[in-house]
Amino acid sequence: MSLVKSPTPRRLSTLMLLVSLCLLPGTVLYAWQFGTVVWIQTFWCVILAFAFEAGLLRLRGQDVAQGLSDLSWLVFGLILARALPLLVPLWMMALASFAGLALCKHASGGLGRNRLNPAMVGLGIIAICFYQQLHPAPTNQGAWTLGLDAREVLLQQLHLAPRLNLDSFAGATQLALDEFNPIPPNLSGYGYVAGGLILAALRVIRIEIPLAMLGSQALLCMAAGHSLQESLYSLSLGGCLFTAFFIATDPVTSPDSRAGRILFGATIGVLTELIREFGLYADGLCFAVLAANLLVPQINSLVQRVQRPWYRQQPVPALAG
Repeated sequence: MSLVKSPTPRRLSTLMLLVSLCLLPGTVLYAWQFGTVVWIQTFWCVILAFAFEAGLLRLRGQDVAQGLSDLSWLVFGLILARALPLLVPLWMMALASFAGLALCKHASGGLGRNRLNPAMVGLGIIAICFYQQLHPAPTNQGAWTLGLDAREVLLQQLHLAPRLNLDSFAGATQLALDEFNPIPPNLSGYGYVAGGLILAALRVIRIEIPLAMLGSQALLCMAAGHSLQESLYSLSLGGCLFTAFFIATDPVTSPDSRAGRILFGATIGVLTELIREFGLYADGLCFAVLAANLLVPQINSLVQRVQRPWYRQQPVPALAG
C-alpha cells in the first residue's frame, strides 16, 4: 500500500508506520478468532517482505538502508498476511511476496509507480494457480484453525507433516448458496473499520472509496434477491471490510478526483458481488480490485470529460471526405 504519491521520506515512513498501527486492531481480533496461525503467517510475510525488498533494492543499485526506511515493505507484509488464505505453505507466501514486490512494485519503477496493488497481485497469482491446494476458509463459528498450535502450523507451512484433510466452504459463499445463518461475522472487520476510520479522520485515506464500495456491493446484493439484513451481513464476510479500508484506498492505484474515487469504489463493490454470486471464487475481492486498478486511467478520463464545462469541450474533427 502506498499512501501518497510524492511525500518526503520522513513523512512517508511516518504514514506507513501509522497504517501499520491502524492494522493492528483488526489483526489482533483476527488472531483471537482464528488462532495462532494468524501470527505465524504474519511473521513469515513480514520477514519475506523485508528480505525481498532489501534484495531487490540492492539489485537495482539503490541504497538499501534508505529504501527500507520508508517501511512500505512492512505495510505490504501485514496486508499480504491478512489477504492470503490461512495456512498456506511458506513457499506460497514467498511466491506471493516476490510477485507483489518484484513483478509489480519494482518492475514498475519502484514505490509510487505501480499501476496494480502489489498485495493483490501476489494473492491473485496464488488464487489462480494453486486454488485446489488451498485449505478451505475457516468458518466464523468454531474455526478449525483454533485447534492448531504453533508446532502444527509450522509443520504444515514447511510441508513436514501430511496435509490436513478438511471439508468445508468459505463463509463468503453463504448467501450464494442460500444458506444464510447469522453466525458471528469476522470480528477482525470491526478492528479494520476502526483503524480505517482513524486513517480517514487524519486524511491519510479518502473515505469515498470504502463507502462507495460497500454501498454498491450491498445494493447489488439486494438486487440479486437478498434481504437488507443479508446484504449488510455479507459486508462482514471474508476480507470485505479489510479490503475496503486498507487496499482499495491505496492512492497510487486509485483515481485522483473525488468523483473518480467514488466510481472506482463502486466498480470494486459491483465486481465483488458479481464474483460472489456467479463466479468460481468464494470471495473475488482481489480480482475486483485488480480490474478496477486497470480501469483507473479510463475512470480519470471519463471524470475529466464529464466535469469539463461544455464551452471547453473539444470539437469533434470532421471526417475526411
